[in-house]
Amino acid sequence: MYNQTESGSALIGGFTEVLRPVDGCKPTVAVMRKRAVGLLKTAKSGGTLEDTVRQVVLITGLEDLLPDSYSLFRSVVVEGMVFMISALPLTRLAEKVVDQIRLNHTATLGQRLYALIKDMPSLQKLGQIICRSPGLDPQFKKALIDLEDNIKTVTYNQMRPLLMREIRSLGPEHSIIPEKRILAEASVCAVVPAEVRKAKGKTPLKAVLKAVKPVVRKNMGAELAMLDRVMEFLDTRQGGWGLGDFNFTGTLQQVRKLLENEVNLASEQRNLDVVRAYYGSDATVAVPERLAVSTPRMTVMTRIDGTKITDVNHLTEKERRRLVSSLAKICILRPIQDMREESIFHGDPHAGNISYTFQRAQPKIIFYDWGMLGRLKRLERFTMALLTLGLIMGNRKLIFYTADIITRRQTSISKVMSDNIMGIIDEAIAGQKSQVRGLLSSIEFLFERFTYLGVVFSADLLMYEKALVTLKGVLADVDPTFNRDDYMIWAAMTTFLDDVVRLRLLKLLMKDAWFLYRHSLSVMFDIQKVIGWFLLDVGRLWRKLPKQR
Repeated sequence: MYNQTESGSALIGGFTEVLRPVDGCKPTVAVMRKRAVGLLKTAKSGGTLEDTVRQVVLITGLEDLLPDSYSLFRSVVVEGMVFMISALPLTRLAEKVVDQIRLNHTATLGQRLYALIKDMPSLQKLGQIICRSPGLDPQFKKALIDLEDNIKTVTYNQMRPLLMREIRSLGPEHSIIPEKRILAEASVCAVVPAEVRKAKGKTPLKAVLKAVKPVVRKNMGAELAMLDRVMEFLDTRQGGWGLGDFNFTGTLQQVRKLLENEVNLASEQRNLDVVRAYYGSDATVAVPERLAVSTPRMTVMTRIDGTKITDVNHLTEKERRRLVSSLAKICILRPIQDMREESIFHGDPHAGNISYTFQRAQPKIIFYDWGMLGRLKRLERFTMALLTLGLIMGNRKLIFYTADIITRRQTSISKVMSDNIMGIIDEAIAGQKSQVRGLLSSIEFLFERFTYLGVVFSADLLMYEKALVTLKGVLADVDPTFNRDDYMIWAAMTTFLDDVVRLRLLKLLMKDAWFLYRHSLSVMFDIQKVIGWFLLDVGRLWRKLPKQR
């Protein structure tokens, strides 16, 4: 374990000049930052800048943050962060050093991590991902969740020039009156409550104005460019970390895309229109309506107030169960059961993006922040059902062929790859049978280990899998007694049987299989045999499952 107190003292000791009094008084923050820049310039010219940054990073305790199940990634996370922060302009780096020095020696690891990444959306995303991982120390997890849900890096006065410029661009016929406060803030954007006034005599409409924070818009281009360099840095060093062929570039490209989407408010505005049309008159779901006065730099949408999804201490057990069941149905079941050509789902369903209300004892789920909108085609959602059922029944060949078809033969590209993939599948099935891992954890295990070998899934399929992982923690916080694995089994089973009755997706799967394996009749025969036995097993399992949820 890294000693936080000793490392903090070492850092402060190395920057005593920063703290030197001015005329007997404590130096101002501006003076401290100016001095820190000078010391960093010296470190850079002397070739010790990276060591200085590493010390700052290690103070946060990041090295000890990841659970043992992710031990291989500890060095990756630390060195990746050191690489990114070392490349910052010295003025920004000096701010981070001074922020660490100014923290009290009793500051928690979460507070130190927040100070380090508060103005870097890509690293805030890393913090969000970490806080959803199982196995974290409860106190540290709480600190990271606070980081995710209570970001405070911008004031209304800082947002005001941008908002007023956009409002004036609409012309005098539109009247939008912002409240002088921040309602909510995320890593990229901030939300300000407002009134949209229409014709005289009509009640003003309660709305919110969402815009990218000025400092984020200013620095995002450089940060995305740095993310590209981090990909190259990690890929060239992965061998030393024992991660085989883990596809850092493929994974971080998706992170890059997500950040670009969040900056692109026009894209989210289109997503809002799509989502509202998709859910239509569904009484269990609420989505803000994009108003016509939105601009490319400011989204104006209706304000829907609710209670944060994990604030449930005041609810009865029955209300919690109804709430968690409704959330699971919308986020897990609906995307894979929808028989339309394409289903949609929320790509980032963490607690900060979801609220709820109750109407006549029935919950309504409110989804905010649609920058990450996922879409599953029929074959992709059928794949999730088959992978789930393959794990439940220990059908290694079904899992292998399903993964091979959906990745266009990436898992069977060579005998070595096939053997490695089969080894991973056997390990996942063994963990499932011995209850070392639950079903959702086993699905996550398959995707992660396949990715280690260089297998690249579609961005949307991977987004859905990650959404399941995110939901795992949210569902547990809403109702710890809710069995997520049982729900996944039931969801996969009902989805599959519904599809079998229609025969649509089974035909689609066989069509793709024929396209991929038409030159190998023995493989096609094996696939048909696997599916035949699988159908019999499904029938037996279905008779054992409860028919109502």
